[in-house]
Amino acid sequence: MTRLGVKTVNKVKATIAGTLNRSLLAAALITAPAVSTVVADAFAPDTAWTFGTAAAQELIRPASNPPEPRRIPGISQRLNEELSEVQAFIDPEEDSGREPDLGEALNLLQEMESNISEYNAYEQAQIYNFMANVHFQQDNMQKTIEAFEKVVARSPQIPTGLETGTWQILGKLHMQEEDFAAALDAFENWTNLVTSINADQYYTFSLLFYQMGQEDRALAHVNKAVSMTEAEGEVPEENWFAMQRLLYFEKEDYQSTAEVLEKMVRHYPKVSTWRQLSDMYSLLERFDDRLHTLEVVYLLGGLDKENILVSMASMYLDREVPYEAAQVLDKGIYEDEIIEPTARNLELLANAWSLAQETEKSMVEMEKAAQKSEEGDLFARLSAIYMLNDRYEQSVEAAQEALDKGVDRPDQVYLRMGTAYVNLEQYEDAIEVLKEAAKDKRSEEAAKQWIKYAEGEKAREEEARRQEEAYQKRKKKWEEEDGLVLPGSA
Repeated sequence: MTRLGVKTVNKVKATIAGTLNRSLLAAALITAPAVSTVVADAFAPDTAWTFGTAAAQELIRPASNPPEPRRIPGISQRLNEELSEVQAFIDPEEDSGREPDLGEALNLLQEMESNISEYNAYEQAQIYNFMANVHFQQDNMQKTIEAFEKVVARSPQIPTGLETGTWQILGKLHMQEEDFAAALDAFENWTNLVTSINADQYYTFSLLFYQMGQEDRALAHVNKAVSMTEAEGEVPEENWFAMQRLLYFEKEDYQSTAEVLEKMVRHYPKVSTWRQLSDMYSLLERFDDRLHTLEVVYLLGGLDKENILVSMASMYLDREVPYEAAQVLDKGIYEDEIIEPTARNLELLANAWSLAQETEKSMVEMEKAAQKSEEGDLFARLSAIYMLNDRYEQSVEAAQEALDKGVDRPDQVYLRMGTAYVNLEQYEDAIEVLKEAAKDKRSEEAAKQWIKYAEGEKAREEEARRQEEAYQKRKKKWEEEDGLVLPGSA
């Protein structure tokens, strides 16, 4: 992998991992419901989950058959009245004028607990169910968990729905408390209680396995959640895609990461996601696709980093689209002030304008670039640009500046300066600098040809001058002898 590739991977990894921090997942996504009803079947069996019979099983499967029917003892009128009184303290009637009093509700429940043997197993489970609710509302998670554990301890003399729902809540609470082993144990107790697992539940399993550091199992379960939802013609939750993206990226499966990101920008388009997709295309060396995604981010106003803008402009140049490259650079330097007007960046802008046939703009930017450079190479290039645009005096000046600062190929600069002098008809100066160019074997032949041409032009110029001088002498003599006025030149 190239250095650019390694840097891109590190950047993307930091971005993606930051969206799914292990310590934040459970707290953000898992919320245990309050239990404030005496109706046991409020926890429906078809909303519970199971881990199957083997912990080593890659994908969790529901039980093949529903649990056997249970004979459940009834709830006495006495308990209904006592729990109604507790409920009145937890959630008073609106017209009662009373405020909730969780402390008094807990006192009543604890008094009932002190005589717990007077109640049957199902009634005991309801008492602890209420206690769990009160502890939860008091933000006492440990007591909440202990109370729910006493509920499931009354199995099998409680309805399957109550047991299933309670194990579900316990699993969530343990996840919230970051006790993942206990969460796994709670979920495993659902194995024989349910016959179906829905997509939401598979996603929660994925979260749990991710928290436990079992990334392969986390990926298997989030993939199941996504595939189930897509099979129904629906769009999976954004968090599900985010989990897939993270897990594939951590496995260095960049192709699959890109495929997930392609879904995300289609269903949940965000600037940050487009940027990540662009980075994936770069890692996959899909540079045309990378440029297309960068164009989207640019249009959305999401490119605010100099290196990315310069990279985008360079890609335009590589694809022979110089005008767009120049526009990106010009806006980034002068309008948005994101790109530093360094010699290198200004030179790139000058090149872009030149390739876009914007000669004047190109010269302006190259002049700025050369002035910012401590080396002579940019002045040498500026000299060449002046030559191409018939600005010979400026070409000579830029060439001299390049030689003063130092260049890699002074012979080329001397050669260019010599041709500029020839075009200015300053043949002696031309011959002098061309002789310097001829000292380098790489420019010797071309320099000698130009020297020969300059010497010839100089000789013709001198001969023309001699002829003119001779004619002027004869003209003057004839005028003095004959009094004639002759033409002023030969």
